[in-house]
Amino acid sequence: MYKLKTLDVWDTLLRRKCHPDFIKLSAARHLQLRFGQSLADGFPDHWAIFRERCQIEGELARAASRQGSDDEYTLHAVLDHLVRRVVTAPNLNVAQLVDELVAAELALEKANTFPDPGCRDVIGQYPAERTLFLSDFYMPASMLNELLQHHGLDDVAPDGISSCDIRLNKRSGQLFKHVHEAFALAPEHHVHIGDNAHSDVSIPGAIGITSVHYLPDEQHADRELRESLFADRAVFFGHLEQIIAGKVEEALGSRSDNARAAFLLGTQAAPLWVGFCLSIAEQSIHEKLDKLFFFTREGEFFIDIYRSLFPTGRITGVELPPAGILEVSRLATFSASLREVSTGELMRMWNLYSTQSLFALARSLGIEPTALETLGARHGLPVGEEVIYPWQDARVQALFADAEFQALLSGKSASDRELLLAYLEQHGLAATDTRLGIVDIGWRGTIQDNLAHLLPGRTIFGHYLGLARVLNEQPANCRKYAFGPDLNKQLEASHLLDAVAPLEMLSNSPNGSVEGYRRTASGRVEAKRLVDAEENTVFDSYVSHFQQGVLFAAREWAEYLDNHAVSSAELRPQALAIWNALVSRTPQELFEAYTSLNHNEVFGVGQFVEQSAVPSMGVLLRAPFIRRDRHSLIQYIRQSQWAAGLKKRTDLHPVHKAFLTTAVSAGKVYKYVRVRWIHLKARR
Repeated sequence: MYKLKTLDVWDTLLRRKCHPDFIKLSAARHLQLRFGQSLADGFPDHWAIFRERCQIEGELARAASRQGSDDEYTLHAVLDHLVRRVVTAPNLNVAQLVDELVAAELALEKANTFPDPGCRDVIGQYPAERTLFLSDFYMPASMLNELLQHHGLDDVAPDGISSCDIRLNKRSGQLFKHVHEAFALAPEHHVHIGDNAHSDVSIPGAIGITSVHYLPDEQHADRELRESLFADRAVFFGHLEQIIAGKVEEALGSRSDNARAAFLLGTQAAPLWVGFCLSIAEQSIHEKLDKLFFFTREGEFFIDIYRSLFPTGRITGVELPPAGILEVSRLATFSASLREVSTGELMRMWNLYSTQSLFALARSLGIEPTALETLGARHGLPVGEEVIYPWQDARVQALFADAEFQALLSGKSASDRELLLAYLEQHGLAATDTRLGIVDIGWRGTIQDNLAHLLPGRTIFGHYLGLARVLNEQPANCRKYAFGPDLNKQLEASHLLDAVAPLEMLSNSPNGSVEGYRRTASGRVEAKRLVDAEENTVFDSYVSHFQQGVLFAAREWAEYLDNHAVSSAELRPQALAIWNALVSRTPQELFEAYTSLNHNEVFGVGQFVEQSAVPSMGVLLRAPFIRRDRHSLIQYIRQSQWAAGLKKRTDLHPVHKAFLTTAVSAGKVYKYVRVRWIHLKARR
């Protein structure tokens, strides 16, 4: 029976799920998220803050040594120095912030540690009258006590000493000597158990303490593997991919071949969607959002990923804004957002659809096309006639000057506005919410524009997978951010926006498109949704399995985001590479699912469109000479620039396919040159 038994804490009583420096890095990320807009120059990310913390720890350690103690420092002191160097926010309460950061770091330690599975058996082999923990650590003993209690180890070591409390440590041997003096204890009556060959074995052994080297093979190997992931993000990401791949076979279950391929593709493509949702969380904190709304239809998939990644509604201890679904669409919001009935206001739609019939106009405004037949006939405009550049057509101009037409559209717009505002209020949009976040797949953010016109007193922050060049004047209360390419800022990875329809399909929902809103008998406003059975055939057979694969992988990613301090910026290169592979090296099963899709294009076009439909050979040959055919071809190229998809078609004659591919490639070159010219003009 020894009089005293002391126990090391780290890798003896407790083990971490990650390299110890990941906890510091995560704490730096907490600070960066909280004060991303108020950080001093030279601190662009959490890695820079982490490096500064390491610098401060070295400075404090050297200062302590000069004062005659061991090279010890406290967590409070480190974070106090760090806050003063890094955060530039005015009227900052440093002491309060330091307390917050200390609490956040302790919470990170609790979440990312676990009891060593074999320590109790070994510790029990060395009976003693009294047991203490001894730790070389920057957290005080009170925090270590709380950590051990959290994991149910306070019965093993009910109290102890941390080196930072007395500025003496095990490495020098001074902590052991302090214990002997404090307890009037001879070294031979003392047994110490720990994992470090120097601090826990050699040093106490030299003093005369019985030292026990606790280094279980399995747990030590796991520790070395976890710690090897710190130095290289590529190694870490590869390790996580291996973990997911090792678990996927069981998750596949009894899926058929196509469904298996879709699920596997989802697990492999998950970093694209994980990175996007991670960027949404980061931006939401930086933007200090009151609420975050995910738009239907793709947002229904995105919010599932988002909730899988952040099940507690927090990221590295920082609270995220409340998040929910908004059932919206271009069709359901455009009419309600009209500020007047004029051809100038309708340019917000015609800039996107420069050829349109009265039939398509009516469907886009939520009006029955038959309601415009008499009005159109009055001005010589058949409902079904496709009008090129309608704003320039004298008949369309006369129609918009018609008082009856004005009254019809004004009344419809007012009614739609009243219903949409009531719907928004019912779904959590409070009068006090002035900073709203929205999430959609892209590509120009026109639904956000509609809501910004409808809600001029609110600032609306849009989060998108990618953004094409905006064609309409942007509302002053709009802010837009893209995780992927943004052609309004730079041309990086612009080719990814040449083929967005496959991404839309993979992110789609089976719950249909929102056509508008109606008031129920109880007085509530609900969304009217059009569910197309043919469209959902593709979802059920392919897309649903792909999405389940993404969600499966996302739940694995969730285990690592906080404790490995992963940022969306670090995931972005891998995410863009995945996006590129999906549209340039498209798996055959994905391509077949896409070409069988019946896509909702009621807004703008007025009907569903088969994705396999292409301009005929006759249109291609007549396009150089006949304006209508030329315009039809241009519209096709604008809507679909997926040259890689065309090359995979087996149902087209080789000559037809060659002509189409050439036309699409020429359109891509024209778009690139035009966008580049716009960027060059903007810089001048």
